[in-house]
Amino acid sequence: MLKLRVIAIVSLLIVAVAVNCSSSDQVAIDEAVSPTLTTAQLATAAPTTTSTLKPVPTDTPAQNPVSDRQASHSCHALFPDREIVKAKDYIIDLERAAQEVHHDPKYWYISPTGGETRNGPKAYWHWEVISEDVSTRLPETFDTVRVGDHEMTWDDYVGYSQAVCDAIIGTGTKRQALILRDKFVHFLTDWPAHASHWEPFPYFETGPVVYQAPSPPGLEHYTKYITGAGVIIVGGDLIPNEAFLAARESVIYMTSARPEFRDILKANEVRISLFHKDRTELPEYDEPEPGGTAMTHTEATMTANANWMCYPGNWDMGGNTVIHEMVHTINHVVFEEINETYFYERIFKIGLNSIEAGLFDTTWASHRPDSQKYDAARFLGEFWAITSEGYIMDRPGFKESHDTRQWIAENDPDVYELHTQYWPTEPWEYCKGVEQFIRKTPNQLIEFITRHR
Repeated sequence: MLKLRVIAIVSLLIVAVAVNCSSSDQVAIDEAVSPTLTTAQLATAAPTTTSTLKPVPTDTPAQNPVSDRQASHSCHALFPDREIVKAKDYIIDLERAAQEVHHDPKYWYISPTGGETRNGPKAYWHWEVISEDVSTRLPETFDTVRVGDHEMTWDDYVGYSQAVCDAIIGTGTKRQALILRDKFVHFLTDWPAHASHWEPFPYFETGPVVYQAPSPPGLEHYTKYITGAGVIIVGGDLIPNEAFLAARESVIYMTSARPEFRDILKANEVRISLFHKDRTELPEYDEPEPGGTAMTHTEATMTANANWMCYPGNWDMGGNTVIHEMVHTINHVVFEEINETYFYERIFKIGLNSIEAGLFDTTWASHRPDSQKYDAARFLGEFWAITSEGYIMDRPGFKESHDTRQWIAENDPDVYELHTQYWPTEPWEYCKGVEQFIRKTPNQLIEFITRHR
């Protein structure tokens, strides 16, 4: 059952040190180019006192289902002339519509060998379906209805319909409506990371300070918490504070050219969960994944390996899993919600041209245990995230191809133009201090780059 968040004043113990905040920390571009804290700065920073902050929720959750056998007053007031449909027919139609959107191939790529990469504004399409559903149709009152292996309840229907109406009038979010639609008809909720199984973290601005996590029930694994650019970042005791600061800096910089993305990320409760070795360390997941995974509109969190980042004490000279998975997440959450057809109509054509011209490196797949499954479709599914990593980090040699903006502009101008539509063009010194590490141990660069091939 979806747990409703509780808005409360929570005493939060600062568990990390931080740099002094200036007014420029609130300015997007100043935040974007602010340096990562070095180990020396962390060691010498003055200790901070305990801070008490009031978490601010990202949206208004759906109200408790009504118990008087009537759907919500706001939905009745908004749509008084809805068609009344037999309950089982209504549920079957709603679930079928969800499946049709999920399998809509309009922006997919299917390779000659049958591999497929899915893309497209599914969240936008799902919203069109459920907003039309709630505004035009109403099931007959029922207690429970069994369809296949699942039992649907009236309370779950009311929770779903109320959430849609709340989103329509601006007191709720589309994410909440989609989560409760899934919960009502049991659509893709049979895996543990679906957001219907977890209460969301509250969002409050932390600045560059790591706090004790205000973890909801079941998520006590997460003991550390920081936010930036509308994104919550959490992790357990094994994750160093430097990783949190680096992840926050990356997200702030990535969104600095399109600050409107931050409001969408915040409204959709986007969370990054950092792990140490494998995502099975996290309570939401039971399937192994060493690198990380993106977040969609109805997932609980994005995941990222904190060791696959570059920060003081972890000079990893290769791809950055936070940047990589956040690129995917911005696609799934932001682009899907705003129906960003400019992106969807171009990205696969640009990627195919790059792959066929031999510009985009594909040798990295040969080191994966499932490398035999990789074909043009699988490469295409990672093209945007990998080239975005290179564009954002802008560090020679950190990627096998598309490693700097200059290289991308000169060799693959079409994807460069697409990058400049969404990512900042202002320079950023990614992983400040890594040059000294390279100079002291030059062979280490080869070791790290080889590991990431």
